[in-house]
Amino acid sequence: MSELKIHQQIACLRKKKGLTQEELAKTLGVTNQAVSKWESGQCCPDIQLLPTLAELFQVSVDELLGHPPLFPTDAPLSFLRRKVDSLPEGQDLAFAFRISAALHAFLFSKSMRRETPGWDADASAEHAANAEWGYSCFARPDYTTLMQQGCVLFSDNRALFMNGSDLCQIASAIKPFSDLSNLKIAYALYQLTAYSETARATGAQISEKCGLPEDAVKEALAGELLQFLQEEDDGYRFRGMYLCLMPVLSLMNFKF
Repeated sequence: MSELKIHQQIACLRKKKGLTQEELAKTLGVTNQAVSKWESGQCCPDIQLLPTLAELFQVSVDELLGHPPLFPTDAPLSFLRRKVDSLPEGQDLAFAFRISAALHAFLFSKSMRRETPGWDADASAEHAANAEWGYSCFARPDYTTLMQQGCVLFSDNRALFMNGSDLCQIASAIKPFSDLSNLKIAYALYQLTAYSETARATGAQISEKCGLPEDAVKEALAGELLQFLQEEDDGYRFRGMYLCLMPVLSLMNFKF
């Protein structure tokens, strides 16, 4: 059994956390000299302080004591990678969606259980994985997750940065869809073509699908919507990079 090196762990984790010895001592309610002795290996923290230290540094007590975690943090990721690699094309995406929807439901349920006794997290996850949920959102300062039927979003809020150029680009991209007719036409085109990499739709087909006059449909396709489309002799489809637009816009289907 290897020698425990808790003094090295405390020093390393403290510096990674950006704390001075004085700040750590104040947080724990001990003296500066105590922290200094821990880190120099002259003595160890009281055993009752170990859970507090582990929580502060966001590690397990085993890791704090110098042992590797019993279940490595990358174990679930390795399992998921092997599972996705083993699935045939088509089933891999379906599996990924079910996992994403279930994770959303688990986080949402964790909050709901505090407010709703008897909340069934397992049943909620199953309904979410089958895209049976309407709109649901769970937001905290560090992350946001929301779901609208077949679309799930996770956001690391700390990594979300947008400058003026980004905002202008977003405003330009969504402006055509603020027009209801454009939105109906785009959604009809998405429904007609999204499920095949080669499918295209004519103006007449889109008109029938969205219930708008064919002339109005063709005008929109040749106008504000054209920048998002591939136009061929046999019809239209979204450019690959814009296939995400309808799912993303569907997440805005909530009441302001």
